[in-house]
Amino acid sequence: MADSTIDSELILLRDNWPGDADPGLAQDPPRDGFAGADHHNVATAAYQVGSKIQVYNKGTTGQPGFATFVYLQVGIQDAETVLAAKSIVVSDSATVWYKVTNDPGDCIALPTGLAAVAISAITNAYYGWFWCKGVCPEEAVSGLGGTYATEGNVVAGDITAHILAAGVIGLGPRAAGEGCFGFALAGDVT
Repeated sequence: MADSTIDSELILLRDNWPGDADPGLAQDPPRDGFAGADHHNVATAAYQVGSKIQVYNKGTTGQPGFATFVYLQVGIQDAETVLAAKSIVVSDSATVWYKVTNDPGDCIALPTGLAAVAISAITNAYYGWFWCKGVCPEEAVSGLGGTYATEGNVVAGDITAHILAAGVIGLGPRAAGEGCFGFALAGDVT
């Protein structure tokens, strides 16, 4: 169990992954949703690795605003806490920038600003979409709404990925010299 939680409507993510959202992909997003079986959790990449799609969350569910998804590959996930929707992932490889993990013992370095959020369960070495920027895109992926694990000391301001007491990657306040993963509109629930 994490130290605390913060609601999805109270966090905005900052995109630190290379490249910009592709306007062409925004005009033709995945027809079967971002977690569709033809392109998400697949052994062979269906999109170029690092591709980004920006969507607009209308605010019917969650906050209104833009959000961005990035197409990445899972390296080796934590054996005890398997990847699921809302899992925070960070770099898993010092040489392959697009491989990510949710394993605190296997990640390159924390706290880091190079992080994203899994939209569903995904298999090791498989490819899929991850939320990386903006408001929580709850209308595009309903499993992203709700609470996110925190260290229990998040206040309104910059946040980054931290290893929690429970041995999972969650959100914590950004200190001097740490990468910025996003912004909390309010403090977490302690």
